Amino acid sequence: MSHYFQTIRPRFWVILIAGLLVVMIGLYSALQSYIARQNETIAALNGEYASLREASAELEEKINYTYTDEYIEREARSKLGLIRAGETLYQSSGAGDGE
Repeated sequence: MSHYFQTIRPRFWVILIAGLLVVMIGLYSALQSYIARQNETIAALNGEYASLREASAELEEKINYTYTDEYIEREARSKLGLIRAGETLYQSSGAGDGE
């Protein structure tokens, strides 16, 4: 009955453990490179996020400025030609511009 069972030699265990170590080292290095790429992506996205927040803050300032009396008056004067009481509006016809 003993001839049906082979004894496992120590060489088998050494080869098995060496193979497992090679696989584990390969997985470790693959994961390290993946983590490095993810860190680079995170850094790039953080930079983009910061610039977008800055642009958003600038746009919010512009929006808030449009609600000020100074902006409303400037737009009324330039686009609608409105003037205050007691002011005189002078317009150039463009005929004497030196052309």
